[in-house]
Amino acid sequence: MELLSLQYHKQIIPPHRLTDYKLFRISKMEEFTYEQIRVKALKQGVKDNKVHIGLWANLNNYLKTRRKKNGKVTTYYIALQKLAY
Repeated sequence: MELLSLQYHKQIIPPHRLTDYKLFRISKMEEFTYEQIRVKALKQGVKDNKVHIGLWANLNNYLKTRRKKNGKVTTYYIALQKLAY
């Protein structure tokens, strides 16, 4: 299936849908593990628990994704501000 242009998708699909990032081939997508996001959040004075760190990540434009490798689920965060061209 050939991917359609970004302009075409903006006309059909509202840009606020979080699943749209899967439609495009992104060359410089930054991914962070929970531990990396935790370090960034703690530097800004966020409480050290997964609820506050997750809320901080969401408010700072990180998309939470989960991937399964060898039977273990790992949480990754994708920086959405880098996806907006």
